[in-house]
Amino acid sequence: MTVLLRSIFLFGVFLGLNVTLVAQELDPTVTVNVDALPSDQRQELLSMASVVKMYLQTNRYTNADWDGPRIPIDITIYVNSRNENRYTGRLSVVSKRLINNTPGTGGGLLRIFDQDWTFEWAFNPTLSYQPLRYDPFTSVIDFYMLLAIGLDMDTYDDLGGTNMYKVAQQIAQTGNAIGISQFSTVYQPGQFTRMSLVTEFNDQRYQGLRRLIFDYHDAVDQYAVNKDKGIHQIESVIHGIAEFKRTKISNRSVLLQAFFDAKTLELADIFRGYKGQEIWADLRFLDAGHTQQYEAARQGN
Repeated sequence: MTVLLRSIFLFGVFLGLNVTLVAQELDPTVTVNVDALPSDQRQELLSMASVVKMYLQTNRYTNADWDGPRIPIDITIYVNSRNENRYTGRLSVVSKRLINNTPGTGGGLLRIFDQDWTFEWAFNPTLSYQPLRYDPFTSVIDFYMLLAIGLDMDTYDDLGGTNMYKVAQQIAQTGNAIGISQFSTVYQPGQFTRMSLVTEFNDQRYQGLRRLIFDYHDAVDQYAVNKDKGIHQIESVIHGIAEFKRTKISNRSVLLQAFFDAKTLELADIFRGYKGQEIWADLRFLDAGHTQQYEAARQGN
């Protein structure tokens, strides 16, 4: 999708322009894991995967035409327990960013594992997108879909996902107002919560990091065409992210960690066996939790 088209679409969303809707943003795969439930408690959940997939395939989060391939996104819902129509569970969301908009390519872009989710579910419900009204099930799904779409937009246009993040923040604020703990504004610096993540996406202090994420994906597109030029471009961006962390971030950043949680395998593969030492020092500094993977890749394994 071109920068111009994405910008036009977002103006259509927030200025109320009449836009002809042709395509939706997401290409979802939905899996529901009910292994933790007794067999007699699973019946009402049999349709959950198909209902959620249909919802994601038909709902338009930008309320506008989406030109180009849809965003591949895998959603896994783990149902832990049931009390009548109330459930506890966990949610995995993994989106991919296509390389040069080519279907079947790309690496992880958003990789989230939300371990604290309570929701209600009835057999074959009607799901609806209402970002200003909190629903224990759809609001959490919508929240992460908006982040995934916004992050994808950020990789094609300078701060292109801003309006998606604002809508996600509206959901977070609504959840906080009714006491949903994961949307609480009270959290420790660097603690991953839904609110801490969306707050950094919307924080002007992190716009520089978002621009570096744009630069990174521009470099990955270049790498697919010219590996020698692309790898040096990627190395430069990673160094820029390291400088951003050193000079602009005073506490641990959940946005920065979310980026590397999604990119560790991609980066290890790109730089496997690479002889330059600065890139490995930068990666260890930025993503210490994955030091073993980077060390194996440095040695060519």
